[in-house]
Amino acid sequence: MEIIFGPVPSRRLGLSLGIDLVPLKTCTQDCIYCELGRTATAVAERREYVPFARLEQEIRAFFETHPEPGLDYITLSGSGEPTLNRALPRVVELLRELTPTPIALLTNSTLFADPGVRAEVSGIDLILPSLDAVSEDIFQVLNRPAPGFTAAGLIAGLVALRREFPGAIWLEILFCRGLNDHPAEVERLVRAAARIAPERIQLNTVARPGALESAVAVENEFLAAIRPRFRPAAEIIAPFRAGPRAGGGLEETRKAMLATLRRRPCTAADLEKALSLKGVEVIKMLDLLREKGEITARPHQGELYYSAGAARVGDSGEDLS
Repeated sequence: MEIIFGPVPSRRLGLSLGIDLVPLKTCTQDCIYCELGRTATAVAERREYVPFARLEQEIRAFFETHPEPGLDYITLSGSGEPTLNRALPRVVELLRELTPTPIALLTNSTLFADPGVRAEVSGIDLILPSLDAVSEDIFQVLNRPAPGFTAAGLIAGLVALRREFPGAIWLEILFCRGLNDHPAEVERLVRAAARIAPERIQLNTVARPGALESAVAVENEFLAAIRPRFRPAAEIIAPFRAGPRAGGGLEETRKAMLATLRRRPCTAADLEKALSLKGVEVIKMLDLLREKGEITARPHQGELYYSAGAARVGDSGEDLS
């Protein structure tokens, strides 16, 4: 399948089946921390980037062969900004027909200033929007949006979404060292989050190499120190711990990836090609394997290479696991 990926272990949603509504890096932003690399050209036009007929065919095929997939969520996300696809409400309607599994939406929040987009997402159970900056100069450097998008417009869209949306909203704020972590911007983010009034506020930082080397993680101590300032008190996104349901296709992917990494070190891109997986699937599985101590990661000539096995005491070179 090319549109459906997973199930994958998610730090925020447990065991999640992804549905990719747009081609790789079709996005309204070119965030410097994006784990999928650079956006060639940030776009603002909404259309059926992946036609509904193709989406329907693959979604129906999955649920015909997996009548009880044992998922925590079905997540509309993937390789770009899913709200760009005008087929989104029809996909939600189709999923409601096929499964009782809750539907989540991962989004960069840019299009919620459009009342039509807010109406289209009303049938979703959980929206996980992003807000990384309030100051316009920081927003432009950190998120690098397509022309016409502003931090003020993004926040206004989220405030309107909260007023209209009947489901739950979990707001994510991702911090990059030296950009949005200084006291004045943190205070602006605290005030903006209070206006949006989500059910949860989740703090995050750079976990993997991003589109630019300037995307550097903040310290955990920083996140712990600012967490109580938010209302509701924010949570630091914890590592995923796979439960007993994390088997089947997920376990097969894990074994195949470990077998490949035992033969030779690979980058995430190498694993995509070798195992015919989507980039998001590879990233999620690598996260899980690193958290379990089954692989290590080491930089080499500007690339991050993964190897099977735990880090060795006294190993030279930097271990990033």
